[in-house]
This record gives sequence, C-alpha cells and structure tokens, in this order.
Amino acid sequence: MATTMDKSSSGQSDTYQSQGTAAEPNAEISSPSAKRNESSGDGKATNDISTSEATEPVSEDKACQPTDAVESAIQPDDETEPKKKKKKSRTKKKGAAARRNVTGFEEFYADAPMTPAEASEEKKLVYASCRAFPDRMEECLQRYRASRRMDTERTTMFNKYLWLGGIDASQRQFTGFAEDREALAEADTGEVRQMTATDFIGGSGSRFYDPLEPDHWFVDFEGIVRGFLSRVIPGIYMYDEIANRQAADLVKNFLNYVLMHDVCPEYEDDIKAARRICDIAPLELRMMHELIHGLPGAFNTTTKSLFCEGEVNKCDEDEIYGKLVAFRVTVLLSPLDEKIKEKLMSSEDPTTTHVVDTKEETYQVVDIIRPSKRDILMVEEQLNKAGHPGKGKPAGVIKVKPSIIDFGFDDVPLSDEFELNGAELEEYLLEGDLLAKFEVGVKIKAVVCELNIGLRFIKEVKEVRASFDLFLPQMLMENWKEPIPNDRPPPSASNPNAEEKSMAADV
Repeated sequence: MATTMDKSSSGQSDTYQSQGTAAEPNAEISSPSAKRNESSGDGKATNDISTSEATEPVSEDKACQPTDAVESAIQPDDETEPKKKKKKSRTKKKGAAARRNVTGFEEFYADAPMTPAEASEEKKLVYASCRAFPDRMEECLQRYRASRRMDTERTTMFNKYLWLGGIDASQRQFTGFAEDREALAEADTGEVRQMTATDFIGGSGSRFYDPLEPDHWFVDFEGIVRGFLSRVIPGIYMYDEIANRQAADLVKNFLNYVLMHDVCPEYEDDIKAARRICDIAPLELRMMHELIHGLPGAFNTTTKSLFCEGEVNKCDEDEIYGKLVAFRVTVLLSPLDEKIKEKLMSSEDPTTTHVVDTKEETYQVVDIIRPSKRDILMVEEQLNKAGHPGKGKPAGVIKVKPSIIDFGFDDVPLSDEFELNGAELEEYLLEGDLLAKFEVGVKIKAVVCELNIGLRFIKEVKEVRASFDLFLPQMLMENWKEPIPNDRPPPSASNPNAEEKSMAADV
C-alpha cells in the first residue's frame, strides 16, 4: 500500500520528495505506540503521531502521503476479529463402536474372521457331523440371529420363514432372563446367547417339527424357500418389489451363513438350489405382476371382440374390418400349426367362423416360441399393403399343458397326483413383449375359447403363478390351535342354542 502511494507522487518536485522522505524516521519511531493503541482497540490513528510531527508544518502534498503509522492504524485489527474455530478431525471408531450401525445385511458385508480356536470348536463340537441335524440347525439359528441386527420387518419375515419350516421362533414368555442382570453379567457370550435365544427346534406343539416325532417331515431347503417367496411373502406384501427383494436377500443371507460355517454339508446341493430361487424370485414376481395387467394381450382381445361379442357380423365398418384384417394376418404369419392356417384360408366368409367351446382351465407353460424378425417384417408389410398399418402386432406361441394350482383343498387333487401324461399340448398366440415375461413352468388360470377352425385363444386371465410356485401343507397350520376338551353341550336340532345358553350360565 505504501509503495503504491509513492508511485503516485512521482510527478512532484524534489523538495516535496525530500520532505516525504524525512517523515519516515518519525513514522518508524511512532509505530510501537501504534501497536500499543491497536492492542487497546481505540482505533484512533491521530494519537500515533509524535509531538515533533504535530508541530512541524505539513504541506498539502505531504499530508496526502500516509506514513507507516497511519497505515498500520487503518489496517483491520486481527485481534478484535472473531477467531475461526479449527475443525477437529474425527477419529475413526474402532472395535464394537465401529460395528454399532452394521446390520449384517449390507451389500458387501462379510462376517468377521474366526480365530483358529473358534474354527476348531465349530468344526469339532458345535457342527460336528456326529451331532443330529436338528441340534446343529438350532445352534446355527441362534448364532446367526445373534450376529445380525434385524429391524422389526426383517424379524417378522425371518420368523415367518422359520415357521414355514416347522420351527417356532415366537417370543418366549415368563423366562425372566431379561431381568436377571446378575446372571447375564456373569455369563459368557455363548451362555448369554442361549439364555436370550428364541429359536428352538421341537417341544412347541403339533404345529411345528418335533425331532421325537419326525413323521411327515423331511429336510427341504429349496422347497421352503419356494413356498416362502411364492406364497407367504406375496400374501403379505402383494407385489411390493422392495419387500420381495428384501425377503429374498434375507433368506439368501441366512443360507450363505449356513454354507460358510459348514453346518450341514450333507444338504449343500439343496441349499445352493434354494439360493438360486432367491436370485430369480424378485424379478420373476415382478414379471407375474406385469403379466396379470398385460394379459390376454392385443391379439386375444381382438379375437374376443370379433367372435365372442359378435363384431365379425359388422365387417362393413372400417374399424371392425381393420380388426379382422389384423386377425387374419397375425394368424397366417404365426408359428401355429399349418392345418389351422389352411382352414382359415379356406373360409372365405368370416361370419362362418365362430366359437365352439369355452372352458376355464389351469395350464403350465412347457415351451415358448417368440416371433422371428422375418415374421415381424412380414406382418408389418402385409398390414401396410392392406391399408391398415399398425392395426396388429406379430405374435409368438406358448405351448401349455393342463395343470393344477395347489391350495390344499380336500376335493381337489394335488399337482403331483394329477395325471398329465396323456394330456395334449395346447398352443396360444401372444405378442412378443408378453412372451418375454414368461418362464417355463409358469402357471395360468384362464378362460379359453376354441374356434371351429381349430384356433384357441385366451378370453380372460384370472391368475398367474411364478415358475417356482409351491404349496406347502404347513401353510394350513397358520391359525390352527390345539383342541381342548369342551364340557358344553353341542347345539342340536331340538336345542340349537344350547351352547349359547351354557355360555350365558357360566357368566
């Protein structure tokens, strides 16, 4: 700042320049007082000039030249400004504090490595092959739950999964361990886990598996996962994609734990098959939801309006005639049986084509034939020639066989008891975007019709089930209660209100 001011006075005479230079020593002498005044905070620059300078006559040009004392006085006072607080570097948490917010369900989570002693204990004692499978699995469940931080929703899902497998995971009452602080303080990690555990195999009543009475039970990891992800979770959350993904990831996390700790090597292949179901389930459930809204598709809707609602008799109207053209082009350029195409070509009068059979049937998809690029181009070309571009879409074929969707009803046979060996495969036309969402094994409950030319079409779809859908008998035991003796007389024809009267008497 002083240098800048000196340059601006370069046009003055030598006399004035010498006067300006002579003032510098006085300014240097007065600078300590300036610092003292700065520390006092009065901010007055005039008090910093010595008495000799005050009596000396100062010319106008010299007055325009600031001295070092004045410069130091008008500079901002650093000591009076508020000091900025330095940000303290946060130290990383270590040990248990660092794992406090870790749930165990993160994408790249890995269990902490075990010591050689812990690994030897697991292999030779905890999960030894000489121990019975129920004992090993019970120990595994308790250790797994202790190593994970489950929120309420995950806890509910996991309890449902265990219940479907015949394991009671409900909260134990009147145990008193939670209030016994002295016992918990003296116990080691393993003892605390056993005292607070809620997962036990056996001894929970006839609703659950009992190792002492293993009749009608067998180990099936894949079957439990199929039933859980296809029936239990959709029954609670419908087609909530986030919930379906969370349930699949939860079960896969548990199965990974079982494999990593080598709990039951005799069922390794079954566990890996169950993990594959967890991988495909969320996406396939979403596809089933989209199929329910997308079926029966444009072709089947057009066919229904023409031959079920009688629009074929109004072919003189342009819109209905366009539907008829799209119907014929789609059928003739599809991978259907050639006999159906010949009958369609031979029927010159479209009004002679009519529905001969309608039924409600459940099918299972056994093959999917998507339209080729050649078929797509041919359909577009023929529709353009007929003057109805964009009226129809090329279609492929799904081959299906009769099947059953199990619900455990006594008057309906199970799917494995249903004779399907002599069943004839049926073919139905669907657009390519719908066929892309199908998988072999998907089940459909639909109302279908057959025309007199042999062509079948879907009139209405009532239900769609994923390829891994499975009904388990345990599902019927959800609300079942143990029977208890009842001394009240049952209602009869002569006394229909006997039970109500007995209850009123007890009150």
